[in-house]
Amino acid sequence: MKFYKPFKQNGVATIAILLFVGVAISVAVFGAFRAVEGSQSQAMTFHAQTQAQRKAWAGVDITSKYLSSLSSDNLEILIEALPSKSDSELPQQKLNAEIEDENIQLYIYKEEVDDDVFIYAEVTGEAAKNTRAHATSTIEAVFEMQQSSTTETTSCSVNRTAVMRGVTNLTGGGTNFISGDTLSDIAVEGSLTLGSSSKSGISGCASGDVTMSGGGIKDNATLLVGGEFKVDSMSQPNNASVWARDINIGNTGNGDYNFLRAGAYTTTILDKNGIVIGTGDVGGKLITDSTNSSLPWISGTLIPTKNIPFVIEMDTGGRLLVDLSEAIIDELSGFVTGQKYEVLEGEGSLPSTLRFEASNISGGSINIYSLNVNQLWGHSIFADGYGANYNTVLSNGDFIMGAGDIGTLVGGGNLTASEGGCSSSSNCWNTPNLASTSEIAGLFNVPSYSGSVGLKNLTQQVSYLSPGLPGIPFCDTRVEQVVAEDFKASANYIFEEIGAKRQLTIQHVTLSDGTELDGVYDLLTEDLRSFNGQPFLTCGWGNNHCFRGYNVWELDGLSAFPPGVAWFDSSLKINGVSSNNAVSGIGKDLLNTLITVGDVELTSSGHGDIIAPNFDVVALCQGNIIPTNLCNQSGELVGDDNSGLSIANSAIVSEESLSVAGWSMSGHVTLGGGITTTGAKVIINGGLVVGSNKDGSTTVGQGGLEVNTQNLSEDQLQTSCTNDNGTNESSGIQLKGNGPIWTRYL
Repeated sequence: MKFYKPFKQNGVATIAILLFVGVAISVAVFGAFRAVEGSQSQAMTFHAQTQAQRKAWAGVDITSKYLSSLSSDNLEILIEALPSKSDSELPQQKLNAEIEDENIQLYIYKEEVDDDVFIYAEVTGEAAKNTRAHATSTIEAVFEMQQSSTTETTSCSVNRTAVMRGVTNLTGGGTNFISGDTLSDIAVEGSLTLGSSSKSGISGCASGDVTMSGGGIKDNATLLVGGEFKVDSMSQPNNASVWARDINIGNTGNGDYNFLRAGAYTTTILDKNGIVIGTGDVGGKLITDSTNSSLPWISGTLIPTKNIPFVIEMDTGGRLLVDLSEAIIDELSGFVTGQKYEVLEGEGSLPSTLRFEASNISGGSINIYSLNVNQLWGHSIFADGYGANYNTVLSNGDFIMGAGDIGTLVGGGNLTASEGGCSSSSNCWNTPNLASTSEIAGLFNVPSYSGSVGLKNLTQQVSYLSPGLPGIPFCDTRVEQVVAEDFKASANYIFEEIGAKRQLTIQHVTLSDGTELDGVYDLLTEDLRSFNGQPFLTCGWGNNHCFRGYNVWELDGLSAFPPGVAWFDSSLKINGVSSNNAVSGIGKDLLNTLITVGDVELTSSGHGDIIAPNFDVVALCQGNIIPTNLCNQSGELVGDDNSGLSIANSAIVSEESLSVAGWSMSGHVTLGGGITTTGAKVIINGGLVVGSNKDGSTTVGQGGLEVNTQNLSEDQLQTSCTNDNGTNESSGIQLKGNGPIWTRYL
């Protein structure tokens, strides 16, 4: 980048604004110096020169922190506005404009040598003003600027606490998904089984069947099921909502539901000329004139629902997700325009005008017993038992009910009182009680009585009556594939086996004293247990080398592992952690994002937790080993808002599967394959993605699995995902190193 030299004195206002901002950032630092000054005030007469020097060095430190805190854009603005060192009429900028300290003054200018840019700061400190001990000290500090580039994958926000693609069996007694107010709990591609010992409470969706033989649905939660929702046993819900293809709760106890909905029409989709473009299961209501006289109505031209999206299987082979929430629908002809859609698989597009022709029913069966339901909507509904309460019943076909109360009924078929009896048409018992005017297209009957029976508030054989069907929900489990190579540029420690050589590449890492560690190291011959006395990488439950006596990437008895993003070219096994002497104050915990091409195995041997780097800023950025791509020189996370690199919000990212026994992880876990938990409860304080590369089974053992995003900040909910180009790269100018490259007293 070329920097243009300004005219003399130009840009002084800009300098003042930027420096004032920098000074404001530094008030806390000067507060500490004022405290020192106060404690030594009695000795000022004898140590004035020392105090003046301290003031000057304080100004140098403030300048360093300020320059490192600037974004590339603001740093460029400052540099372009600064006068050149060769200018004899230098502007003077006093730092006391914000901190009310007249004892520090700053003169700042620049020098350009070829393509290199240097900022000179002359800082003068004063002490014992207006006394015979008055002293001044001036330091010239030179700061070098450098061009930098940052490579990182696109940032995506977690929108589900857990996404599991593949067969999912949750049997652990403590399994739970906790999402707070902003996220739904789970999205399962495939079937979901909650086992007999599970105490899980869930909300979210599954594309296949959901079988409950334990656990339950969270209070006030919604569960969307693309297949059958079946209950063998579960804890009784409170105001839960279930929307599925079919619902089979049976006689499993009482419960309160906001709604139970099931079923759609098997539909052919045509363009405006009547040419078939695809098929789908679609909810909605049939146009009266398009149906035949037989009951219940199952075929005809459909006015499709706007309430939920649905999938069209295109004749060309593609799969499209269609959203009609803002579409325009002609309810006389059934023509639809203004639809939105996304391509799920293959290729395809929709014509501007659609028409939907129903030919049959898909699902719609509801089997329940003595429940309290606000809305009950399906095709064929069997609601047996006594004491039930259904506020609104929408039955596209026949409705069979035991004894209980109904608010309003709209039925497209017959109503049968399964527990009822009659001695005459005017003397019946155990029949439904209708609180409001209701209608059915067919007849009301009591099985043990052959004659015609009336029911209070019910009108029978109403022509052209059908409530339609709600549709079958779509469960969106789309996730990005895990490609470990995409994250390699953001890694701090790259473990690779090249030929017979096991090597570690370190990048973007320094010690707190400024020693740069970047380079390529031979793990079999070089000593990486420490750098300059700082523990770095040790194993064997003591001070032994790592990766020498074990399988390729097996960490056995870790006692030191550096903080940051660690990348492995195959599988990784961690078999015990005795301590982590590489990071102060975290005990046995690992402060890392672990990225692997192969599987990850975390055994039950003694260990602490895995903590994503961004989740402990102090330990990461103010410790003895500092990943400079994750931390700025002020000891905070990088980024204009200190949000950090999104990849460092993850604890584990793997192209394959995870086997874990009783670990806790703070950070997201993203797996290309499956997950198996054993032993004690596994806790993930972050999002979980399973099967992003291929269907991966989720098997939870007796200890259980807890996935919790409830307490994460908006920044921590950001995670990395690939884009069309794999990575994004940005460049700019920044301060080189941790401070000035050269200082002297003037």
